[in-house]
Amino acid sequence: MKRTSLITALLVTVAAAVNATDEHLDTLTVGNDVYKNVTITRVSTTDIYFTHSKGMANVKLKNLTPEMQKHFGFDDAKAKAIEQALHPVYHGRVASATAPAPKTTAEIKLELEDSMAKVKAIVNQPVSQFSFRTEMESELGLYKEGWFHPGASRPDFNTADVGKTAEYNYAKFKYVTSPLNPGVVFLGSELEFNSQTKFFYTDRSVPKKKLTQAENTEINRLYRIIGQNEAALVGK
Repeated sequence: MKRTSLITALLVTVAAAVNATDEHLDTLTVGNDVYKNVTITRVSTTDIYFTHSKGMANVKLKNLTPEMQKHFGFDDAKAKAIEQALHPVYHGRVASATAPAPKTTAEIKLELEDSMAKVKAIVNQPVSQFSFRTEMESELGLYKEGWFHPGASRPDFNTADVGKTAEYNYAKFKYVTSPLNPGVVFLGSELEFNSQTKFFYTDRSVPKKKLTQAENTEINRLYRIIGQNEAALVGK
Protein backbone atom coordinates (compact mmCIF):
# COMPACT_ATOMS: atom_id res chain seq x y z
CA MET A 1 0.00 0.00 0.00
CA LYS A 2 1.37 3.42 -0.92
CA ARG A 3 2.17 5.84 1.92
CA THR A 4 -0.63 8.25 0.97
CA SER A 5 -3.16 5.42 0.88
CA LEU A 6 -1.92 4.16 4.23
CA ILE A 7 -2.23 7.60 5.79
CA THR A 8 -5.71 8.06 4.39
CA ALA A 9 -6.77 4.72 5.85
CA LEU A 10 -5.28 5.63 9.20
CA LEU A 11 -6.98 9.03 9.27
CA VAL A 12 -10.31 7.47 8.41
CA THR A 13 -9.74 5.23 11.40
CA VAL A 14 -9.02 8.29 13.54
CA ALA A 15 -12.16 10.06 12.36
CA ALA A 16 -14.23 7.00 13.20
CA ALA A 17 -12.58 6.71 16.61
CA VAL A 18 -13.14 10.32 17.67
CA ASN A 19 -15.97 10.30 20.16
CA ALA A 20 -17.90 13.17 21.66
CA THR A 21 -18.67 12.48 25.30
CA ASP A 22 -19.71 14.21 28.48
CA GLU A 23 -18.33 11.60 30.86
CA HIS A 24 -17.51 13.01 34.30
CA LEU A 25 -14.56 11.94 36.48
CA ASP A 26 -13.80 13.19 39.96
CA THR A 27 -10.08 13.08 39.16
CA LEU A 28 -7.80 12.20 36.24
CA THR A 29 -4.13 11.39 36.88
CA VAL A 30 -1.58 12.12 34.14
CA GLY A 31 1.98 11.54 35.32
CA ASN A 32 2.51 13.82 38.33
CA ASP A 33 -0.53 15.96 37.51
CA VAL A 34 -3.96 15.32 39.02
CA TYR A 35 -6.92 17.08 37.37
CA LYS A 36 -10.11 17.48 39.41
CA ASN A 37 -13.78 17.73 38.43
CA VAL A 38 -13.05 16.43 34.94
CA THR A 39 -15.55 16.31 32.08
CA ILE A 40 -14.38 14.42 28.99
CA THR A 41 -15.30 16.31 25.81
CA ARG A 42 -13.57 14.25 23.12
CA VAL A 43 -11.51 11.09 22.77
CA SER A 44 -9.43 10.19 19.70
CA THR A 45 -7.05 7.36 18.92
CA THR A 46 -4.13 9.32 20.39
CA ASP A 47 -5.56 12.06 22.64
CA ILE A 48 -8.18 12.88 25.22
CA TYR A 49 -9.73 16.37 25.54
CA PHE A 50 -11.43 17.59 28.71
CA THR A 51 -12.39 20.45 30.98
CA HIS A 52 -11.39 20.49 34.64
CA SER A 53 -11.59 22.68 37.73
CA LYS A 54 -8.90 25.04 36.40
CA GLY A 55 -9.72 25.19 32.69
CA MET A 56 -9.31 23.01 29.60
CA ALA A 57 -6.63 20.54 28.55
CA ASN A 58 -5.74 17.68 26.27
CA VAL A 59 -3.24 14.90 26.92
CA LYS A 60 -1.92 11.84 25.15
CA LEU A 61 -3.72 8.63 26.01
CA LYS A 62 -0.33 6.91 26.25
CA ASN A 63 0.43 9.09 29.31
CA LEU A 64 -2.62 7.91 31.28
CA THR A 65 -2.54 5.15 33.85
CA PRO A 66 -2.99 1.62 32.46
CA GLU A 67 -6.46 1.48 33.99
CA MET A 68 -7.57 4.69 32.24
CA GLN A 69 -5.95 3.63 28.97
CA LYS A 70 -8.09 0.49 29.08
CA HIS A 71 -11.16 2.53 30.04
CA PHE A 72 -10.80 4.73 26.94
CA GLY A 73 -9.89 1.84 24.64
CA PHE A 74 -6.33 2.95 23.99
CA ASP A 75 -4.51 0.91 21.32
CA ASP A 76 -0.78 1.64 21.46
CA ALA A 77 -0.06 0.15 18.03
CA LYS A 78 -2.75 2.22 16.32
CA ALA A 79 -1.66 5.40 18.12
CA LYS A 80 1.97 4.92 17.06
CA ALA A 81 0.89 4.28 13.49
CA ILE A 82 -1.12 7.50 13.43
CA GLU A 83 1.69 9.59 14.94
CA GLN A 84 4.31 8.16 12.59
CA ALA A 85 2.07 8.73 9.58
CA LEU A 86 1.54 12.37 10.56
CA HIS A 87 5.21 13.08 11.30
CA PRO A 88 7.84 12.10 8.67
CA VAL A 89 10.58 12.72 11.25
CA TYR A 90 9.70 10.72 14.34
CA HIS A 91 11.59 9.40 17.35
CA GLY A 92 14.90 10.78 16.03
CA ARG A 93 14.70 9.15 12.61
CA VAL A 94 15.88 11.15 9.61
CA ALA A 95 13.23 11.77 6.97
CA SER A 96 13.74 10.63 3.41
CA ALA A 97 15.56 13.03 1.13
CA THR A 98 12.59 12.93 -1.20
CA ALA A 99 9.81 15.47 -0.66
CA PRO A 100 7.07 14.23 1.69
CA ALA A 101 3.73 13.33 0.16
CA PRO A 102 1.12 16.13 0.28
CA LYS A 103 -1.19 16.01 3.26
CA THR A 104 -4.58 14.48 2.69
CA THR A 105 -7.78 16.36 3.45
CA ALA A 106 -8.27 14.15 6.51
CA GLU A 107 -4.78 14.99 7.82
CA ILE A 108 -5.32 18.71 7.30
CA LYS A 109 -8.68 18.68 9.07
CA LEU A 110 -7.25 16.71 11.99
CA GLU A 111 -4.34 19.12 12.45
CA LEU A 112 -6.65 22.13 12.10
CA GLU A 113 -9.05 20.83 14.72
CA ASP A 114 -6.21 20.00 17.11
CA SER A 115 -4.67 23.48 16.74
CA MET A 116 -8.02 25.17 17.37
CA ALA A 117 -8.55 23.09 20.51
CA LYS A 118 -5.09 23.96 21.83
CA VAL A 119 -5.63 27.70 21.30
CA LYS A 120 -8.97 27.51 23.07
CA ALA A 121 -7.39 25.71 26.04
CA ILE A 122 -4.67 28.38 26.43
CA VAL A 123 -7.02 31.35 26.05
CA ASN A 124 -9.68 30.11 28.47
CA GLN A 125 -7.53 29.28 31.47
CA PRO A 126 -9.27 30.15 34.76
CA VAL A 127 -8.34 33.18 36.85
CA SER A 128 -8.31 33.65 40.62
CA GLN A 129 -11.64 34.55 42.23
CA PHE A 130 -12.21 36.03 45.67
CA SER A 131 -15.26 36.79 47.77
CA PHE A 132 -15.94 40.51 48.00
CA ARG A 133 -15.16 42.20 51.32
CA THR A 134 -16.11 45.76 52.27
CA GLU A 135 -12.47 46.83 52.70
CA MET A 136 -11.85 46.05 49.00
CA GLU A 137 -14.25 48.72 47.80
CA SER A 138 -11.73 51.58 47.67
CA GLU A 139 -9.54 49.55 45.26
CA LEU A 140 -12.36 48.03 43.22
CA GLY A 141 -13.14 48.69 39.55
CA LEU A 142 -16.75 47.96 38.49
CA TYR A 143 -17.40 47.04 34.84
CA LYS A 144 -21.13 47.75 34.60
CA GLU A 145 -21.49 46.44 31.04
CA GLY A 146 -19.77 43.14 31.75
CA TRP A 147 -16.41 42.07 30.44
CA PHE A 148 -16.87 41.98 26.67
CA HIS A 149 -19.01 43.55 23.96
CA PRO A 150 -20.94 41.07 21.76
CA GLY A 151 -19.24 39.56 18.74
CA ALA A 152 -15.63 38.91 17.87
CA SER A 153 -13.62 39.46 14.72
CA ARG A 154 -11.95 36.42 13.23
CA PRO A 155 -8.14 36.78 13.51
CA ASP A 156 -5.97 36.82 10.42
CA PHE A 157 -4.26 33.57 11.35
CA ASN A 158 -1.41 34.22 8.93
CA THR A 159 -0.32 37.58 10.39
CA ALA A 160 -1.80 38.10 13.87
CA ASP A 161 0.66 38.73 16.72
CA VAL A 162 -1.33 38.26 19.92
CA GLY A 163 1.53 39.53 22.06
CA LYS A 164 1.14 42.98 20.50
CA THR A 165 -2.65 43.25 20.77
CA ALA A 166 -3.06 42.32 24.45
CA GLU A 167 -4.54 45.11 26.61
CA TYR A 168 -4.02 45.34 30.38
CA ASN A 169 -6.49 48.06 31.39
CA TYR A 170 -7.78 46.01 34.30
CA ALA A 171 -4.41 46.44 36.03
CA LYS A 172 -5.28 50.03 37.02
CA PHE A 173 -7.47 48.48 39.74
CA LYS A 174 -6.32 46.03 42.37
CA TYR A 175 -9.70 44.29 42.18
CA VAL A 176 -12.35 44.23 39.45
CA THR A 177 -15.87 42.89 39.20
CA SER A 178 -19.06 43.16 37.14
CA PRO A 179 -22.82 42.59 37.61
CA LEU A 180 -22.24 39.19 36.02
CA ASN A 181 -20.25 38.15 39.10
CA PRO A 182 -22.18 39.21 42.22
CA GLY A 183 -20.11 38.87 45.38
CA VAL A 184 -16.98 37.90 43.43
CA VAL A 185 -13.87 39.94 42.55
CA PHE A 186 -10.81 39.27 40.40
CA LEU A 187 -7.25 40.59 40.54
CA GLY A 188 -6.78 43.26 37.90
CA SER A 189 -3.10 42.40 37.50
CA GLU A 190 -3.97 38.83 36.43
CA LEU A 191 -6.23 39.85 33.55
CA GLU A 192 -6.09 40.95 29.93
CA PHE A 193 -8.31 41.63 26.94
CA ASN A 194 -7.10 40.69 23.49
CA SER A 195 -9.07 41.40 20.32
CA GLN A 196 -7.03 38.75 18.50
CA THR A 197 -7.97 35.91 20.88
CA LYS A 198 -11.57 36.97 21.66
CA PHE A 199 -12.77 34.72 18.83
CA PHE A 200 -11.89 31.76 21.10
CA TYR A 201 -13.47 33.03 24.35
CA THR A 202 -15.96 30.40 25.52
CA ASP A 203 -17.29 31.84 28.81
CA ARG A 204 -17.78 35.60 28.52
CA SER A 205 -19.21 35.90 32.02
CA VAL A 206 -15.67 35.94 33.44
CA PRO A 207 -12.54 37.94 32.47
CA LYS A 208 -9.57 36.31 30.77
CA LYS A 209 -6.15 35.40 32.13
CA LYS A 210 -3.11 37.52 31.30
CA LEU A 211 -1.04 35.22 29.11
CA THR A 212 2.70 34.78 29.36
CA GLN A 213 5.12 35.52 26.53
CA ALA A 214 5.56 31.79 25.99
CA GLU A 215 1.80 31.31 25.72
CA ASN A 216 1.50 34.17 23.22
CA THR A 217 4.31 32.66 21.16
CA GLU A 218 2.57 29.29 21.16
CA ILE A 219 -0.73 30.85 20.04
CA ASN A 220 1.05 32.64 17.19
CA ARG A 221 2.57 29.31 16.12
CA LEU A 222 -0.82 27.60 16.23
CA TYR A 223 -2.41 30.48 14.32
CA ARG A 224 0.03 29.96 11.47
CA ILE A 225 -0.87 26.27 11.35
CA ILE A 226 -4.57 27.17 11.31
CA GLY A 227 -4.05 29.70 8.54
CA GLN A 228 -2.02 27.31 6.40
CA ASN A 229 -4.50 24.48 6.84
CA GLU A 230 -7.54 26.64 6.12
CA ALA A 231 -5.87 27.84 2.91
CA ALA A 232 -5.02 24.25 1.99
CA LEU A 233 -8.63 23.15 2.44
CA VAL A 234 -9.82 25.91 0.10
CA GLY A 235 -7.57 24.46 -2.56
CA LYS A 236 -8.79 20.90 -2.06
